Amino acid sequence: MFMEKLVRETERLSLICSMLDTMRRADKDRNARGWTSPIGLLKITRSCAMISELATSIAKAGYRECDRATLEEILRETRQVLYSLQAHVGG
Repeated sequence: MFMEKLVRETERLSLICSMLDTMRRADKDRNARGWTSPIGLLKITRSCAMISELATSIAKAGYRECDRATLEEILRETRQVLYSLQAHVGG
């Protein structure tokens, strides 16, 4: 159950952050919009929080639904997304 939710949420995050989606939503001058807006940033942050919550639930269940290496990689990628957002907003 947790694993299915985790997969869906990582797919959702991937879609939010995908280059094709960003270009699809670009303005007439090809300036990216969407994920760089306050609402877009909130959606990404919320998705990362959900991934973290699900991963914690899986870890508490003893990794029965997912092997440890896969779970750690998912969390590593999620942290990287958050670090990128921080650099974008802060920089």
